[in-house]
Amino acid sequence: MPRSTPRFTRIATIGDLARISLRVQALFIVTLIITVIMLVLCYWIVNGLIHLASNEARTHFQQLAANLHGQESFLARAARNDAVRLALAPPQARPASFDLIDSDAVTNTYEGQRESLAMPYIIKVKRDDSAAGGDLASRLQTVAAGLSNVYGTYRSAWQQPGMQGFLLDLNSPVSISVPCSEDSMTDDVHRWWRCPLSADRVRELIYTQSSRPSPAGDRWISVNLPSAGADRLGYVVYSAIELPDALWLPDTPKRDLVLATFIEMRDVYNGDPDYGRVYFERLDILPGAGLAAGASEHGALEEVHSRVHFGLEGTRITTWCDDGWTASYLVPYTQFFQAAPRQLTAFAALILLCAGGCVVLYRRHRNLVVRPAQASHERVVESESFNRAVIEAARVAVCALRVSDHRIVAKNRLADDWLGDEEIVRRLTFAPDSPAKTGEVEINGRHLSFSASRLTYQGQDVVLATFSDISDHKRVQTALAQAKRAADDANAGKTVFLATMSHEIRTPLYGTLGTVELLGLTPLTNLQRGYLRTIQTSSAGLLNVINDILDVSKIESRQMTLKDHRLDPATLTEEILQAYAATADAKGLQFFSTIATDVPVYAYGDALRIKQVLNNLVSNAIKFTEAGWVRVDLTLGATSEHQAMLEWHIADTGLGIAPDQQPHLFQPFYQAHATPGHALPSTGLGLYICHSLCELMQGTITLDSSPGRGSAFTFRLPLRITADATHRVGNGEIAASSSVWVRAPVADLAQDTCAWLTLAGANARPLHNTAPLKDDGILVELLPERLPPIEWSGPRVSCIPDGPDKPQWSLSEIHVTSHLRHSIVEAVALAQRGRPTPAEAKQAEADTTNDPGPGTYRPDAGLRRLGLRVLAAEDNPVNRTLLVRQLEELGCEVTLCADGVETLARWNSDEFDVLITDMNMPLMNGYELVRTLRARSTNAPIIGLTADALQTQREAGFAAGLNAWVVKPVDLRTLHDALSTACARIISAKFAGPPPPNKPKEFYDDHLRAAFHTTMREDMAAMRAALAAHDPAAAVAMLHRMRGSLVVVNAEDIARFCGVLEQKIAMDGLTPVLENAIKSTLAQIAEQFKEL
Repeated sequence: MPRSTPRFTRIATIGDLARISLRVQALFIVTLIITVIMLVLCYWIVNGLIHLASNEARTHFQQLAANLHGQESFLARAARNDAVRLALAPPQARPASFDLIDSDAVTNTYEGQRESLAMPYIIKVKRDDSAAGGDLASRLQTVAAGLSNVYGTYRSAWQQPGMQGFLLDLNSPVSISVPCSEDSMTDDVHRWWRCPLSADRVRELIYTQSSRPSPAGDRWISVNLPSAGADRLGYVVYSAIELPDALWLPDTPKRDLVLATFIEMRDVYNGDPDYGRVYFERLDILPGAGLAAGASEHGALEEVHSRVHFGLEGTRITTWCDDGWTASYLVPYTQFFQAAPRQLTAFAALILLCAGGCVVLYRRHRNLVVRPAQASHERVVESESFNRAVIEAARVAVCALRVSDHRIVAKNRLADDWLGDEEIVRRLTFAPDSPAKTGEVEINGRHLSFSASRLTYQGQDVVLATFSDISDHKRVQTALAQAKRAADDANAGKTVFLATMSHEIRTPLYGTLGTVELLGLTPLTNLQRGYLRTIQTSSAGLLNVINDILDVSKIESRQMTLKDHRLDPATLTEEILQAYAATADAKGLQFFSTIATDVPVYAYGDALRIKQVLNNLVSNAIKFTEAGWVRVDLTLGATSEHQAMLEWHIADTGLGIAPDQQPHLFQPFYQAHATPGHALPSTGLGLYICHSLCELMQGTITLDSSPGRGSAFTFRLPLRITADATHRVGNGEIAASSSVWVRAPVADLAQDTCAWLTLAGANARPLHNTAPLKDDGILVELLPERLPPIEWSGPRVSCIPDGPDKPQWSLSEIHVTSHLRHSIVEAVALAQRGRPTPAEAKQAEADTTNDPGPGTYRPDAGLRRLGLRVLAAEDNPVNRTLLVRQLEELGCEVTLCADGVETLARWNSDEFDVLITDMNMPLMNGYELVRTLRARSTNAPIIGLTADALQTQREAGFAAGLNAWVVKPVDLRTLHDALSTACARIISAKFAGPPPPNKPKEFYDDHLRAAFHTTMREDMAAMRAALAAHDPAAAVAMLHRMRGSLVVVNAEDIARFCGVLEQKIAMDGLTPVLENAIKSTLAQIAEQFKEL
């Protein structure tokens, strides 16, 4: 049967319980404070009432004690001898009155008064009807008058109106009462005496009641007088007295005379007989008490002490004085309420209110805290039980070790199965200085991953350790590591292969391209120049394929690095268009660009890699477009203070790409198919490299294409910018006085040109096919061959793809390239100035004589003579000869060395300006040579020349101390730029003349042929010596040198076989089989080149 859910479970968190508990506690504290205040007030009220009751009790007791002292003093004085003598004194006269007032069968009662104002007295004697009976009473008049006299004196002194005096015989009914006796009053005359007790009653009390001694030595008895209401309380104090026989009745030898006094409690207080009556309880004598000296003589009030006790009946107040009298007073609790009803009622109401509040707080605390806490506790218990079950069921070993003694206090079943020895667990999990510890361990052939952390369990500091079985993971990890090592080895082998092949391909390619470049400087026929151009195009294509393969290798090995140099995005885009203008024009395509004027003037990035991406995209667009147009648009995207998002949009009207092929387009070696079974010619690496470079530069490249509609690639790239290069500012090259009309076959192109002309200060507007009303201003026509002709008599600027970079006047118009915006601006400014005079035109023609037209190959165009003294280190003789010729073309004085040792010995900073060294040479390679020279404090520029294109080799070269890194093959422009950059300060200190004349070099082929023959003859002799000495290392070195020379002279089969022999000797050594193969190869070389 499911357990019922507690009602009060809405408080689910400890935080909620704590907040509610704090609120309830706060309310409880407030209630407690109110209760304390009320208790203080109650105490103050009750204490005041008790203090008032105590004062009343002390006052009452003080008066009671005074009366008792008066009674004792009266008895003492009456018993003294002077009183007796006074009583025996003969009366001066007869009594004022003496009458029989009552008579019964036993006694006669007489009332007498010595004088009219004296205190009356009562004499009771035995009844005697004889004549002598009256004489008996008369004989007692003397004693009665004396007693009345003493009573009157002390009554005046003590102010005790209610006290009675008695002289009686305990053995006979004879008695004398002062002032009177209750049962002897005959008329209202005597009512004022208020005599509540008779002598007979006193005699009865003395006989029947037990008496106690008073502090003065007398005896006293407590008397309860019956009345219509409650009993009336009084006290009788008596003492024995001796009188001579002459003063008493004759024939009474056995008389027992007692002198007694009586006072009623209501007569204690003279002013208010009822005062304090409700409080009085009883009178007593302190043990061992005695009469204080002089107290009874003077009638002074005694100092009263009091003590308060609380009981069930009420508050009991005990009072006493120093002579020993003590009294007890009881104040019922109802008396307090009667004394302060409003205060106590309010107090009781507040007490009830606080009690009710406490009950409410209790119930609220129980409902909102206790019950939810119990429910939470139950959930915690359930959760703990569940967790224990989970821990037992989970495939994880769990154990807890006590920190104090490192003993296991809790563990699950797997901990017993897997761990075994407790000492192993302690050693693994305890870390003195670390709160947590993780690691892996092998126990009993099982690989376990453990984690240990400190926490509190059952009030003890413990270390909780968990162990998971990772044996399967370890096996997979081992397999993956082996596979990774195999992949790394394969990748390393691939990298070494690519580096080696790059070096081996670039070395002869350098000789080929360099020789072709130098050949272009010699006089050639048009047919020969066409062949030369074909060789250059094919060589450039081969070099691009090699570069793509190396780029892929760098990307996959993560060796591709980026530079951060300043670049002009607009100029970079225009250079791309200039590079492919001829190709696009040859296919009859409209090839143009638009560049937004808000593109930053300068940005920072890797211009080489950006151009590589754009080159590939533009090249593909032209390659796969047979008709229509190819356009490149550069716009500015989102821009912040330090970054600009540049967007290149390359669109074409080519074949288009099917949607199912687009996801694979950026994968390596993937070739898009225009039609099934027909692959478009490409290596499939270009877009993969573009995509990888784009991600490396944190940009994006997207495609929008469909078959028959063409393709549109968007290349977005964030570049760092500075505040001073954000906006372009026109320099006012064009005056705004005349209008500039712009025509283009594409409206966007016309708008773009107008924007740039407006930025330069012109009043430019696009012109459609119809001419304006007036031929005023300047007409700018972009791609005029694709525009319908219009009549125009004013200045005209014709912007054509193959136009000159510098504007030139023709017969009727100005010609300029359509790809350079600054050239178009310059052409409009030239048109505003008007046609030049014949003298100015002649001078301009002289200035452009050395500028070849389009299609004229001039590799040294614009290169100035450097005038440097160069020490060149190159081990390959053919490359050494080519490098000398290139440096001489640049106006340098060259000294050659064959290896690093010779170069180190030949170097002198006073003799040479710069060192150019190959990085792979025998004896001492280029890295060692550079480090050695730098260690000798050589500060001259050093340029590394190598066929290794890997980034690691480049970084190693710069780390050794290179100033520049040039990868073979090297053309004149690249070599010129490298020398100009590395030797800028040296060149600026010298005078560099004009470019060298383009004169014939008929001696070049003979010189190269002679160098080849000499080098090969020496190498063959060295190879025979190595075979005779059985020296494998020398044989490998000679094969490497011979292979480089053979490639230059196009002996590719023999060179390839030399490479195979080189690898075999490096792996297997110089075996007899390889020796015979080498001898056969030398014989084949000698047969092919008979001059050797």
